[in-house]
Amino acid sequence: MNYFTQPQLFISAKAKKLGLQLIQELYIQRSTRLAFYLDVNPSFDGHEAVLFWTEHYLAEYPDANFSDIQQQFIQAVPQS
Repeated sequence: MNYFTQPQLFISAKAKKLGLQLIQELYIQRSTRLAFYLDVNPSFDGHEAVLFWTEHYLAEYPDANFSDIQQQFIQAVPQS
């Protein structure tokens, strides 16, 4: 029998915490196509894209807090 394991995202605990908070506060659905706007791998679903983007943002700005991240995220994604 073949077993396929889904690729895992390896992100820091801080990026995961802040990314999940962002997902909850902005009601981001998994099916949302955000990868293009966040400049991450286009195969990522909405939640993965947010988590990966948060990890990259924190790598560049390690002292960023949630409001900084939320503001940058909102600027990166166009309003519908």
